[in-house]
Amino acid sequence: MTKVGLLDLVAIKNNTPMAAVLDHYNLDTPAKGGDQVMIKSPFYDDKTPSCSVNLARGIFKCFGSGNKGNVLEFIALMEDLPENSSREYKAALQALEIIGEDATQYKKDQTPQKAAKESKKKKSAAPKPRGKKKRETAPEPPPEVKKSPAMNKENAPIDVALVLDYEHQFLADRGITPEVAESFGIGYCRVGIMKNRIAIPIHNPGGELVAFTGRWADEDNQPEHEPRYKLPKGYAKSLELWNLHRAIEFNKSYVVIVEGIWSAIRLHTSGVPSVALLGTDVSETQAGRLAQAGFRHAVLILDGDEAGRLATPAALHILSQSLYVRTLVLTEGIKPDTMDEAIVRRLHRK
Repeated sequence: MTKVGLLDLVAIKNNTPMAAVLDHYNLDTPAKGGDQVMIKSPFYDDKTPSCSVNLARGIFKCFGSGNKGNVLEFIALMEDLPENSSREYKAALQALEIIGEDATQYKKDQTPQKAAKESKKKKSAAPKPRGKKKRETAPEPPPEVKKSPAMNKENAPIDVALVLDYEHQFLADRGITPEVAESFGIGYCRVGIMKNRIAIPIHNPGGELVAFTGRWADEDNQPEHEPRYKLPKGYAKSLELWNLHRAIEFNKSYVVIVEGIWSAIRLHTSGVPSVALLGTDVSETQAGRLAQAGFRHAVLILDGDEAGRLATPAALHILSQSLYVRTLVLTEGIKPDTMDEAIVRRLHRK
């Protein structure tokens, strides 16, 4: 690329449509995505779309690789430009090639008085920048991102004791020994509101009991009106992460986030700090509580099914506001409690 003197990098950035850049690098965008779209990341071997792009604002964030920035940074990454003082300059020249404009039109005047005069002219004559000129940050969340209740809301602690059987066949089928079941307070309940269910206690980050969830134990004889999992009325699921109070005790900077309780138990008993969402949705409160607990890094591993794949982008977006996060995409039909032991070993960090 030939040097042409000082360039108005801001003007080049504002006049380089992100859509044109994506098209230049043969990156597909959804046919009906509006200004906020998810694409397969070009920065690593992405199996499902994990790169959020705001076409109007000309910014992006890749949840898998951690890369983010404006349209010029996107070009710099695609061109593998070295991180030095000329990186943005070279990216700007490449941007001009993409949009087919002459660099001389964007030469920056070195005389302050003349620059001010030209700036005045451009306000009425030059095309308007794409989107609002704001500080370059992470893109707006995908439409499916769910807002959570305020951080100051709490599930009230309860004082309830259940008589449980830790040797039920349901637990044995999942490789959970009576000793492990008792240590987690999980067992078959014969009477009361959790009758015929595997009762599972839920605690807040301080270890206080706030609720029980119940898993129907006999799947072959489950009545139609009975849900597989049962939660008490008034309990706000988006405020808690199952097993968080135990994960904190590992005193690690990282945590693995999964959907289900059985997956969290498998990882916890293998020495990996883990929490369960009890579903696929992640709330801002849950992400905040992980950060408050001292975790700085997270690995999101949702189940290897359509629901898990669809929920991953929104979950990554919310988590990335509070933690450094990456994801592990499992193959179809695999869950963290059934994935290969080699994967579990790789999750161990100092």
